[in-house]
Amino acid sequence: MKKFLVIAGGLVCLFLNTQAQKKNIDKVVAQLGNNIILLSDLNQQYAQFLNSGNTDDPKVRCYILQQMLAQKLLKQQAEIDSVIVDESQIDEEVEKRMRYQIQRAGGQERLEQFLNRSVLQYKDEIRPDIKEQLISNKMQQKITENVSITPLEVKKYYEGYSLDSLPDIPTEFEIGEIVMYPKLTKAEKQRYHDKIDALRLRIKSGEDFAFLAKSYSEDPGSAPDGGDLGFFDRTRMVKEFTAHAFKLKAGEISPVFETEHGFHILQVIERRGEQVQARHILIRPQNTPASLERVKFKADTIYKNLIEKRSRSLLLLLNIPIIKNRSTMEECYYMQTM
Repeated sequence: MKKFLVIAGGLVCLFLNTQAQKKNIDKVVAQLGNNIILLSDLNQQYAQFLNSGNTDDPKVRCYILQQMLAQKLLKQQAEIDSVIVDESQIDEEVEKRMRYQIQRAGGQERLEQFLNRSVLQYKDEIRPDIKEQLISNKMQQKITENVSITPLEVKKYYEGYSLDSLPDIPTEFEIGEIVMYPKLTKAEKQRYHDKIDALRLRIKSGEDFAFLAKSYSEDPGSAPDGGDLGFFDRTRMVKEFTAHAFKLKAGEISPVFETEHGFHILQVIERRGEQVQARHILIRPQNTPASLERVKFKADTIYKNLIEKRSRSLLLLLNIPIIKNRSTMEECYYMQTM
């Protein structure tokens, strides 16, 4: 991968150097996967380099580009590994960088003159890049946290290889899939509705809601607490749950209702303005052999249709005519023979 980055960076640097005297509109100067680097991004990084008191050096632009490519590579892996940073950390880093830039420029007004934009506008512009840098740094730390080898050892090992001995980058494939989930019929769901309705009647008869929630609720997050969900507002729960929770008075129990998670009954414990504390019991319907068979049949049908369309396309590419059987009105494939 290092070999790839060096080659890619070198090629783009060659392009940048040969185009240095031309006036260009913004354009893509490098791409890694779905991540791109624009000429304006590179120019912005170089402007920060100059504002730090450094002298103009075209070779530095190439180095900056290589660093940006490495950053994009780490960001791409971070998206796969779900690595994120807090917004407060990003805000803190933006302010830190701006204080440094203002100090180096000799004041905010001089910095704005140099950048030809306001500090607020500039902060908005650099925020996405700083966020990307922080995520990349965090990803790099994650990769190297258990590494004890020094960079010098890596360099020595790498230089011991001839370029022809380096392994090729493996082939990558982009695939698509069709996912279908089993759906229960109304009759298949009824037994789960009846099960939770029986619990509701037991609570109505005087049995303890919290005890039944601990014993029967299939919500692992709230069942150990007797179904208690704590306080929540109208935006936290699914709409069906919210509709019942904010309609009932303290102590009241809802009828059985269904959400995407299953069948519920809930009891409001307390109301505080636009927040409510409630507990619930959840029963999740389970797939039946019949529902699995139905979705399997549907998937098989789609598969056969796709194969048939692929066969039809292949015949058209080979210039083999598709002839309709007029007697049965069913499409059949006939291959002409010489």
